[in-house]
Amino acid sequence: MSNEIKTNTGRTVGQWSGESAEELQSELTRIRDDLRSSNSTERLIAKEMPHREQLPEDLHNFKAYHIWGCDRGGNCLVGTHANRIEPVDKVRTFSLIDHH
Repeated sequence: MSNEIKTNTGRTVGQWSGESAEELQSELTRIRDDLRSSNSTERLIAKEMPHREQLPEDLHNFKAYHIWGCDRGGNCLVGTHANRIEPVDKVRTFSLIDHH
């Protein structure tokens, strides 16, 4: 799988190896700052981040909040603004509250 982070227009704007949710968070912050500074109307789509296969299958249709990615250690970058890192077990517990 590719490490490329792309905008909604398909333009490659960054990379993520899938190793660390903290790295993804930093990269998304950098990308958003770049898009904002160039007055771009492009946006990032959580469900189109690289390494989506690392997200447990039961969370693929999770709708309570955005899941940007799940790293190899089981930590997920979540939230509309990709501003929280939660263990997959905590996300899974929240998913049991019928938000699917």
